[in-house]
Amino acid sequence: MFFLFLMLTGISCTPDHPGDHNVTNLFEFFLDPSTDISFDQIQRQKSWKQISKTQLSFNFTSDVIWLRGKTGEGGFSPDRILSFEWKALDSAILYYPVNRKEFQTFETGDTVPKSKWTLPEALYPGFKIPKHSEGSYFYIRLQSKSLISFPIRSMEERSFNKRMILETAITWLILGVCAVMIVFALFYYFAFGLSEFFFYAGYVVCTVLWYNGQYGNAYDVLWPESTWWQNKAILVFATLGIPFSFQFVRMFLNTKLHNPRIDRILLIIGIVALLCVPAILISYTTKIFSRIATYIYLFSIPMILGTGIQIYFKGEKRILFFLISWGSYFIISYNTIFYFLGILPYSTPLLYSAVFIFPIDLFFLLFNLLQKYEKLEGERNEILHRIITLSTDASKSTRYAKSKLNSVNTEKSLAKLESWMRETKPYLDEKLDLEIASLAIGLTVQQTSELLNSKLGVSFRGYLNSFRITEAKRFLKDKPETSILSIAYDTGFGSKTAFNVEFKKATGQSPLQYRQAVDSIE
Repeated sequence: MFFLFLMLTGISCTPDHPGDHNVTNLFEFFLDPSTDISFDQIQRQKSWKQISKTQLSFNFTSDVIWLRGKTGEGGFSPDRILSFEWKALDSAILYYPVNRKEFQTFETGDTVPKSKWTLPEALYPGFKIPKHSEGSYFYIRLQSKSLISFPIRSMEERSFNKRMILETAITWLILGVCAVMIVFALFYYFAFGLSEFFFYAGYVVCTVLWYNGQYGNAYDVLWPESTWWQNKAILVFATLGIPFSFQFVRMFLNTKLHNPRIDRILLIIGIVALLCVPAILISYTTKIFSRIATYIYLFSIPMILGTGIQIYFKGEKRILFFLISWGSYFIISYNTIFYFLGILPYSTPLLYSAVFIFPIDLFFLLFNLLQKYEKLEGERNEILHRIITLSTDASKSTRYAKSKLNSVNTEKSLAKLESWMRETKPYLDEKLDLEIASLAIGLTVQQTSELLNSKLGVSFRGYLNSFRITEAKRFLKDKPETSILSIAYDTGFGSKTAFNVEFKKATGQSPLQYRQAVDSIE
């Protein structure tokens, strides 16, 4: 995949040759802020300006941009293909002179159904220059809510076909890799109920659809006739990816435990992004939401990386691959974001580097997830041994005359409950109750209560407090500067009194005595 990226980059960066070269600076331009100047008036305009750069540089604009080219220029000779190097271009209309008074029109862009494009087989909006002309100039009308900062290339049909084959192969290769990641993640989610894999899969799906919408592939393959949806889909998936990725980060880094302030910020931003999705669908323009999404990414990247680095140096060495992969991907993505903001000029490596690094990022994230749960394998085996032992001892119990667990695999349910408690740490929330826990493992409240009482011999409250006490011990040992009251709240107890009572019941010591004993040993 990386080799293919180098190929595409090499092709795009090689000097122009007759088969494919940049013709942007052969055009003159005129801006129409009113957007309603007629074509007859455009022909009479005298204030045309020459494009001096090798790309259009209009960024996000509501103006209509008119381009004018000379029919006699070599780059505009008959049968050559003009390609606009931005797949999210809304509308481009070519006015080509067929005689001195008549112009033939051709239309392309993602507000036009693909079947009505001048070149419906093309990956980029473009035109094939007609064989005959009877005038000095042809005109192109550009209008788009998306970015208008890209080059215009002129290609022979052979070069055009070669490029289509290469880009199609690369696109399907990347999609295939991403599909494998999604299937793998969903398997782990449904097989083991690990929520991190669900949010990872959601993040992958949204980002893949975002990129493929942004670069025109989704429009070409999935919804070629749905112009309204194409106009909205790019930003919908970019914005929807924010809550999925942020929730994944919150769970993977366990920010609720390690940095509650950052955890709340990520949660709030995720909710804001989620609320933006329906607003995008009903709004006429997506410009403001595009800016919101861009600034969210700009703000969140250093925040997440900084939090990850902080957690890593606190001893969470398992997140190393997360930091490397996520950090590399988002740092490279910064260049693309700066292009979207109009700060950096167009270039193929800049525009596509994030796309090619994305599958590598996915691989390392998935590897890190599997590594994380592999380290818990020994702990799981210990849990299962405990379950089997306790269930054998508790089999003599006759408390439940009519058991509600006859159709329940109790060992699997207990393992699922233990796994959920240890990996997501819901017990840190004071509001966790039996109903929430039951929903998490797919049992009724009565079944969960019976499961704990008959198999483990504890009430739900006692079971919950055992995890909280274990967490409190770690806090008392590793965070000597933190007050007892703060630890009580951080581990899910509603008050210092309740914490003291339960801690002493479990350990025979008060929290303060336990801390002092640990300090004296060290």
